[in-house]
Amino acid sequence: MDSAFRNGLTASNEDSNPDRHSALVMRNISVRGRRTSIRLEPQIWDTLAEICRREFCTPHDVCSYVADLKPPHGSLTSSLRVFILDYFRTSATEDGHNRAGHGQGMFLSQQRERREMRAVKADGLNRNSPDALKLSMERAKNGPGPT
Repeated sequence: MDSAFRNGLTASNEDSNPDRHSALVMRNISVRGRRTSIRLEPQIWDTLAEICRREFCTPHDVCSYVADLKPPHGSLTSSLRVFILDYFRTSATEDGHNRAGHGQGMFLSQQRERREMRAVKADGLNRNSPDALKLSMERAKNGPGPT
């Protein structure tokens, strides 16, 4: 299963009207024999299909199971998202994370950018000045220096 985040934060929404701005896909599901509509992100539908493949069941089976477990006034869509997250989180192993390339510092550049932005704000320097930005970036990388 490919990650949706490799090429951007949202996936195309082939199942819905292209004029709409929602990233959610609506599908009809039978929950305990009663038809209902559920709106989920395309990636969540793909993940639900993966669970069904692994468990030899249908989306209707999974939705009925989750509906039986959800809080009385809880949302079925929210409960499905939590169930899917929990399903894969409990089955994740360190070996699987290593094969997926996790733990390779994929967020280091974002951390560095945040440090640089904080340094600019802390110094009270003009953001538009290239010299001020360069100086604050050096301070962010090397620390505050001797005091």
